[in-house]
Amino acid sequence: MLDLRQLRALRAVEEHGSLAQAARALDWSQPTVSHHLAALGRVTGAPVVASDSAGTRLTEAGRAWLPHAVAITERADRALTEVQDALEAGRRTVRFGVFPTAAARLLPQLVRALDGQGWRVEAFEAELDGIEAALGRMALDAAVVYDTPGEAPHAMPGLTRTRLFTERFSLVLPAGHPLTDGGPVPLRALAETPWIIGTKDDDPVDAAFRAAARRAGFEPVIGPRSDDYRVVVEYVAAGLGVALVPELALPVWRDDLVLAPPAGLRLSREVSLVTAATMAPGLRDALSAALGAGAAGEREQV
Repeated sequence: MLDLRQLRALRAVEEHGSLAQAARALDWSQPTVSHHLAALGRVTGAPVVASDSAGTRLTEAGRAWLPHAVAITERADRALTEVQDALEAGRRTVRFGVFPTAAARLLPQLVRALDGQGWRVEAFEAELDGIEAALGRMALDAAVVYDTPGEAPHAMPGLTRTRLFTERFSLVLPAGHPLTDGGPVPLRALAETPWIIGTKDDDPVDAAFRAAARRAGFEPVIGPRSDDYRVVVEYVAAGLGVALVPELALPVWRDDLVLAPPAGLRLSREVSLVTAATMAPGLRDALSAALGAGAAGEREQV
């Protein structure tokens, strides 16, 4: 039978490199560490550690166990803390992941809505890869994610995906630009204008823009580059170029910027809520409603 102590012993050996040091870190005896590692080996059907004069290291089986051991023991520690907090304070915690450009728009309404229902939101702000990693090790209960334009959604086994909305990209120009009359702006009209794009040459959004520019008959002039849309819009405001920016990152109450739809380019990405399979349906519905999915949010197992 799998036992948390087996997984804690495995983590300690990986972190400290020997049975003796693992035992000291866990405040166990060395025979106790050996006992639990041997038990994990019996459950697995293969030894999970091997020892020699240089110390103790994980075997192939042990390395296969390691990410699961980290996720399970961290989740167990978190569960104990949260149950204790819930009993003492009468409130439960939701750990919620959100990417930076969505945080300012979505977090306030989420925190307000859940606070009224007795939940405390603990936010984890990170880029998409960091959020997906945290979901994978069960460090989050839920998160807002987006699909990369032109690519299939990342597979995230054991999670439920609820589509929230389609986020479109707008053209951001500096105030006073001759094309800021409020109507759609043809890309060809900006052929001589610098474009502010991301730092990665394989960025899907930039790739879609470049392809559209070539169809319009020009190779775009590249200006400053940044992966942070907050920096991108400041470059635009400073008159250093124009940019395509998703809705959640669009500036509000700015008189030094103008937004316009790009003619001939429909660029969008799907924004979704993903939740752990163990989440109570009532809480999942509360999250969806707070984020604007409503009762008609489309769900699928991912």
